[in-house]
Amino acid sequence: MPCIRRTTSFILRTMLLAGVLLGLCAYAQGDDRSQNSEHDSVSELSERIDTAESELRGLRRRLEELGAPQSVEAAGEAGVVQIGEATLPEEGESALQTNFVRRSWQQGSSFMDSLQVVDGENLDPRFTNQQFEGEVTFDSRGARFYRSPDFDKGIIIEGEGAAMKIGGFVKADLIHDFDPIDSQDTFNPATIPIGAAPRQNTHFQANTSRLSFDTRWPTEYGTARAYIEGDFFSEGNRFRLRHAFGEMGKIIVGKTWTTFTDMRSLPQTLDFEGPVSGISRRQAQIRWTESIFIEELTWATALENPQVIFELPEMVQGEPRTESPDLVSHLRYTTDNVQLQVAGVARQLGFQPTGQRVKSETAWGFNFTGYIQPTERDAAYYQILFGDGIGSYRGLPDVAPTGPTSAFLLPTFGWLVGYKHNWTEDLMSNFIYSQSRLYPSDFQSPDSLRETTYLAVNVIWNPTERFFMGVEYLYGTREDVDGGRGEANRIQSSFGFYLP
Repeated sequence: MPCIRRTTSFILRTMLLAGVLLGLCAYAQGDDRSQNSEHDSVSELSERIDTAESELRGLRRRLEELGAPQSVEAAGEAGVVQIGEATLPEEGESALQTNFVRRSWQQGSSFMDSLQVVDGENLDPRFTNQQFEGEVTFDSRGARFYRSPDFDKGIIIEGEGAAMKIGGFVKADLIHDFDPIDSQDTFNPATIPIGAAPRQNTHFQANTSRLSFDTRWPTEYGTARAYIEGDFFSEGNRFRLRHAFGEMGKIIVGKTWTTFTDMRSLPQTLDFEGPVSGISRRQAQIRWTESIFIEELTWATALENPQVIFELPEMVQGEPRTESPDLVSHLRYTTDNVQLQVAGVARQLGFQPTGQRVKSETAWGFNFTGYIQPTERDAAYYQILFGDGIGSYRGLPDVAPTGPTSAFLLPTFGWLVGYKHNWTEDLMSNFIYSQSRLYPSDFQSPDSLRETTYLAVNVIWNPTERFFMGVEYLYGTREDVDGGRGEANRIQSSFGFYLP
């Protein structure tokens, strides 16, 4: 191996110097030519450099086949160390070699030549020190289903003045239902069929697997961030957009978690649906966040994309209208062990009967949330949600009929409590109970939804940093306007690999 390393070093040095000498000769020959000829000489020099680089790549591949040391070790033998934005020689190396390497970095033959995979420890601290409002933080390894990947670990590509982290995970779910429920991929009690004949069902899936790209670059206003994330939770397992937003300073623009929610107070369930009263909606928005009075207290205000669900009277024909954005705000107090938040939404719901003017009503809602960590191993959280015309924030109707030609804003009330315990550094459990209730009118159909409940208990194990596995028991009920009731029991096992 020492012989191969010396040979590698000799070949690399020889090829680098030969490329530079060829370039200098080409430049000298063109010194007395006209301006046009001088331009041609520069082009020829670039072509020769590209040819030399191509030959070097071929030699490296050949050396790999012979068992030669790889990139970093070989570069070290050649006296070249990779740091930051350029490849610089160690002390005592030729200035000609320095110029060649810098040209290769700054003006490479392709876009990929200006990129390099780097160790997170060597990143510009501006990429990692910024605290972003759009980031979700948790205090344990657990099941990181809401937060984006750590930026200073794994696959990081750094270019000139910017860096990008590629992240995501592969997640496989093994699901078995002991009772009828129509939602196979998620545990949604609203889909429990009442009065259905007994049946069981087994379903395996991997469509909640995720892929993300987190790009950051410094600006005069602080570090800017552009984040894109998607999964395959869609019809036909097609790639589906989850997040696409940019963030700089105090502003967020794009699609991400609604300002109406508090992601820290949502439980870490293996089930993709989550509790029936938990708000985990993502929608396009423009948001401004400002600290007030003290650093721990922040106020956020956003205009967000309106989404409405109408349950229309039988004799009314028309279309829902969204003539204004949802106005959403929250006030949040955050420390390492406590997060308390109150959020409010005001929205204008419009409906246009066929051939008539738009009719509108003002809907409203509040969401009180909290996360408290009394010890290093324990945490408790809660949510209390209520309002009129906000059912669509949980996939339920906003408007319900009160007669053949009339309707009203549907009142909603929901709550959840949860408790998390870390048995060891790598083993944790969650207990969650949630209830959601609608207050329908007498004119709604007898099989309209009135109330749902959701219970989940799990154990999640992280035997290594990038692998998790767990098992979860789920129980839910559905109750209709006419008093009909159904229940379902499910066992779900999940296995996942986080991208490095």
